[in-house]
Amino acid sequence: MLIKNLSPNPANPVYLVEFCSTRLLLDCPLDFGPLLRCCPRHPLLVGEASHQPAAEAEGKAWPGDSARPDGLPFKTVEGVELLDAPPCVSMPFSTKHCPVVWSTVDAVLISSYHAILGIPYLTGCTDFAGRIFATEPSIEFGRQILEDLANSVDQLPHCGKLEDVVKRLREAGHPLADQAENWMPVFTAAQVQSAFDSVQRVSFNQRVQLLNDLLLTPVSSGFCIGGCNWLIESDFHRMAYMSASSQWTCHPLPMSWQALVGCDLLLFNGACLLPGQTPDRSVEDICSALVTVLSQGGSALFPCRPCGVLFDLLESISNHLDAKGMRRYPMYLVSARAKNSLSFADICGEWLSAERQKRLYTADVPFGHAEMLQQNQLQQFSSLGSDFGRQCSQPCIVFATDPCLRLGEAVHLAAAWGRDRPNALFLTDPQFADVQTLAPFQPLAMPVHRFTMDMRMQPSQAADVLSLLRCGRLVMPEAYRRLDCHGGCPVSYSQYLSVMQFPLDSSDQLLELSPALARTEGEVTMGRSGRRRLEPLSEAAKSSGSTGGAVGFGSGSELKPLLAAVESSQTAKPLLTGQLRPEELVRQLRARNFPSAKHELAEDGSWSIFLEVGHQEALITGSAVATHVYCDDEKIRLVVRESLLACLVLV
Repeated sequence: MLIKNLSPNPANPVYLVEFCSTRLLLDCPLDFGPLLRCCPRHPLLVGEASHQPAAEAEGKAWPGDSARPDGLPFKTVEGVELLDAPPCVSMPFSTKHCPVVWSTVDAVLISSYHAILGIPYLTGCTDFAGRIFATEPSIEFGRQILEDLANSVDQLPHCGKLEDVVKRLREAGHPLADQAENWMPVFTAAQVQSAFDSVQRVSFNQRVQLLNDLLLTPVSSGFCIGGCNWLIESDFHRMAYMSASSQWTCHPLPMSWQALVGCDLLLFNGACLLPGQTPDRSVEDICSALVTVLSQGGSALFPCRPCGVLFDLLESISNHLDAKGMRRYPMYLVSARAKNSLSFADICGEWLSAERQKRLYTADVPFGHAEMLQQNQLQQFSSLGSDFGRQCSQPCIVFATDPCLRLGEAVHLAAAWGRDRPNALFLTDPQFADVQTLAPFQPLAMPVHRFTMDMRMQPSQAADVLSLLRCGRLVMPEAYRRLDCHGGCPVSYSQYLSVMQFPLDSSDQLLELSPALARTEGEVTMGRSGRRRLEPLSEAAKSSGSTGGAVGFGSGSELKPLLAAVESSQTAKPLLTGQLRPEELVRQLRARNFPSAKHELAEDGSWSIFLEVGHQEALITGSAVATHVYCDDEKIRLVVRESLLACLVLV
């Protein structure tokens, strides 16, 4: 087994795994680092909506020093250089320094909607032709996020070409030139739709067969709606991929770890890298700070995406305001895909916790936002247009896209409200809670509250779970070494672009049970890990002459009674040669009283022959490498066997 770590960021994992001659890509997220290097883009004035001095409209210079003697497309804001470039993203790995032959990748396994955002790159910019597996919520919420970003870009006036910016950086020999080679524009809505149409939907605990070699099973990770870990099984080996996982009590179906117990290898990437600030504590701090902001006459801005922890935040804040007698303060959700996202969440019953599923059985909705919408406590808008301006009542709470603060409606409000101290900005996304996110908006008068909502397991929780899984080998990122969360399992740490090789125990092998042995009585012993395995007779038993009930190996990997196995090993079996042509096989079948036999050719050169005699049926399929006969009737099977032998030459 080979494992290659393709991501330098353990919070945004990508792995390439070769398991039993099958190549799997585990997760396909996007890196928003390039977008954070760009100047924010905002196409509309927001003065009417915010009742504050408006930020400058797109087409005018974002505040900062725009003149540079070298002519490079940079602006300096509070000492921070920002690219004056079209919005762009990249894959977590460098396509230049991390070459992957995409045509050899057999399948992609997606663990959450965070990890599916790079699929348009994979299907549109490479020669990948494999299968992609994800749960329905991961597909739909990932689609909403990308379409929201695409809509934000569509609203912008033309802001140049990314290729021109990259060319200028390369010609000037700028340090960013190498990174910029991997940047790409934000995907369009059409690209997103085309890419996501090719993803195959799977359900929790559904077993999917891949290439007749592996069985894939997604199990709930508890991280988000539809979030899953993957169990990957061959005939004799089991490995698991445990991505972002959670044990916190929230809306998704709880984490299911029982199916992962006893794996030969566990690839673990599910712990929080910033331990200490738990989601429960963050919600308490958010509610407490929010009460203070509203009491002082200020408004609160939450840059966020239209899914995920938003569902819990809406309920928690509403309940807290009710308890404090502050229900009069309205909440607004501003996103081009807000309505679609909230509606889809309400029909995700099978993916939700047992408590929320019970609400569906009583003809209720699983989330509180439906009731909030009915009572007008929560209002949703697709953009900061005239309707929002007329209906917005301050002080208020606004949830607006995007948490990166480079695109979307949050850019407008952050630029306008940031000058007024009573207002406040709440950063809850752990991916966008650093100084770089706020650099273009400095100096900010309003306070900034960083209460990150990282739903992944704390190191202590991860250690407890891993100790229960009792895996043969644990593999985790190098950054997890300091967390000490291996749970006592033998552990290996992977580094960026490192290739790790793990030999698989080959003491087990797939055996064919001969009919002669099936008719005899013999003992069946239990192999390692509780698997049933018929074991060959020891040399001592063979020499003793006691063969009652014992088994041995015949030619190949067929199990036979020991005496028959010894006799067959001394006699060479005849061999057949020649090319099996379907036309000749049909002729032989018709000569043996199968007048309805006919063959059908497929585009890939394979063929099939269907036989029907009375109520009995048989199917013969063939290709350049194999021929298969599917038949329940012994008489028909013998006739097919004779016909096949007549088409070949005995040597």
